[in-house]
Amino acid sequence: MRQHHTAFPSLLSMALMISLVGCGSEKQEVQHQKTTQEQLAEIMRAEVVPVSPEQVAEAFALGSDSTDLQRDLLNKELVGSVVEWRIQVYEVEFAEGRYKVTSQPLPIKSKEVLQLLRAAVFVVPSSDSDHDLMRKLKTNDMVTIRGRVRDIVLRTVVVIEPAALVQQ
Repeated sequence: MRQHHTAFPSLLSMALMISLVGCGSEKQEVQHQKTTQEQLAEIMRAEVVPVSPEQVAEAFALGSDSTDLQRDLLNKELVGSVVEWRIQVYEVEFAEGRYKVTSQPLPIKSKEVLQLLRAAVFVVPSSDSDHDLMRKLKTNDMVTIRGRVRDIVLRTVVVIEPAALVQQ
């Protein structure tokens, strides 16, 4: 019995050490994350994936001819990649120093399918003119953005974050 009692404190201290080591690596990971400005600079230098919003909308439309495999492959190609898209504005919101632009449903050619996909773009303004442009945008205005695709959620939203305005 005594052997069990002496082993318990050493096991407890080992578990505590392991958890503390894990906490330290999280702090290091946070320190290594890039700032938003560094991410935007990288996005502006990156090669753009040549996939249009219309191609993505067609693939993810309800009732489309695309297969699950094709959607999975497109998802893997897009998530983490940089796109430059011209989108039609539905709504603009401002919070935490950035603008969230929600697009109208992304256009599709096929009339037999249900158009579901929109873009939710988190634009980080880089100048006063960016702020001015974002504040003047109205529903149905067109805007060109360049950003990193973070996710495609439930075949309905392409999340692009962070993003920058592309002046045209």
